[in-house]
Amino acid sequence: MINNNILSYGITGKFGFKHNKISINFGTKIKCGISNIKNGGLIFHLPIYSSAIKAVKSNNCKISVLFIPYFVCKKIILENIYCGIKIIVCITENISVFDVLKIKYYCNKYKIFFIGPNSPGIILPFLKIRLGIIPINIIKKGNLAIISKSGTLTYEAIKISSKTIGQSICIGIGGDIITGCNIKNILKIVFLNQLTKKILIIGEIGGNIENIISNFKIKKKIYFYIVGVFSPLEKKMGHAGAINKNINDVLIKIKKIKKKHIVLNILDEILFIK
Repeated sequence: MINNNILSYGITGKFGFKHNKISINFGTKIKCGISNIKNGGLIFHLPIYSSAIKAVKSNNCKISVLFIPYFVCKKIILENIYCGIKIIVCITENISVFDVLKIKYYCNKYKIFFIGPNSPGIILPFLKIRLGIIPINIIKKGNLAIISKSGTLTYEAIKISSKTIGQSICIGIGGDIITGCNIKNILKIVFLNQLTKKILIIGEIGGNIENIISNFKIKKKIYFYIVGVFSPLEKKMGHAGAINKNINDVLIKIKKIKKKHIVLNILDEILFIK
């Protein structure tokens, strides 16, 4: 990932305007903005286009970040894919499961690196790249990679780890039932960052991200924080609709992962990762 050739969708909206301003001030080199409502003009001295086709053709963009309503997401993401965008970061939540399945199919088909939906985004402190809504005031340059399904826990993990080890990269894969990302692609991005020495994985109740990653042969030290130990059985929990089944999936998951890796009981134990 290069800090260049980035387009921002929804940059003229209130939410997109706010977070793009923070990202630009952080050092992220956004090249242009896109709005279906406003065509032409400048925002933050960046040209505004009405479609990804015009933006990509004029600026050779390869990365996009989306701050757009859920009902236009499928159309916009597919347009991004067909225009040649290779990395898509989607902050939007409430996209229908059927739309996400179609998006995921085309992302896999065309080898697109898709983060989201319902993701806080991605941040690489050393490269000054912030795509999304992760607060920059809690970031500290370091060598811990954080991969999380929960946006709120991502912020909490960053805040705590900034007291000691700092971060090399933080990725929120998205909190919806189905995420567009491929875990192998996420790990490739993490491993490309040579500053990463240790990895922290944060999943949610019922998810399988921990099981998938624990089965990979990874030389770097991996820590897992598994939430939901005291969650009620057979009750739908959280926005991802995760359920801790009657056989208590969470405890089974912890028992399995503990055979190979370190499981943190509370998030404050990040302070001991050095």
